[in-house]
Amino acid sequence: MRTTAMKTAAFMIMGLAISLLGQSNAQAQFSKAVVMLKGVVRSEQSGKAHSVKVSVRAAGDKAVEITASTSNKESGSYLVILQANKKYWVHLEGMDIISKDEMIETPATSKTLQMNKDFTVTTITVANHADDKASLQ
Repeated sequence: MRTTAMKTAAFMIMGLAISLLGQSNAQAQFSKAVVMLKGVVRSEQSGKAHSVKVSVRAAGDKAVEITASTSNKESGSYLVILQANKKYWVHLEGMDIISKDEMIETPATSKTLQMNKDFTVTTITVANHADDKASLQ
């Protein structure tokens, strides 16, 4: 009987500890200053959120992917972590969009900061495809 009461008390204490930990604001800690590049990807035609691969490449070599993320299909939100004071190519690609490249430069900083950058992509529709095909003839 006594061990059951002790087990019950231990579970209650663990539950309280987990509950208290869950309420704290979690923030990532980095050993060096980084730039958290985040934003939203939207379709140019509809203005709605769009899911694409957000690939970050070295400014001097587009063939080298440094990091990548996929924007959320419901919100369009993406997040990538980059070094400060550097230039990067952001490459957006997907099955139903026209690929897009844009150069960005992260600011010099001594502490981690957030940089916001939203993107608009052109979605490929049947009408777009027919127009492209007609222009080639």
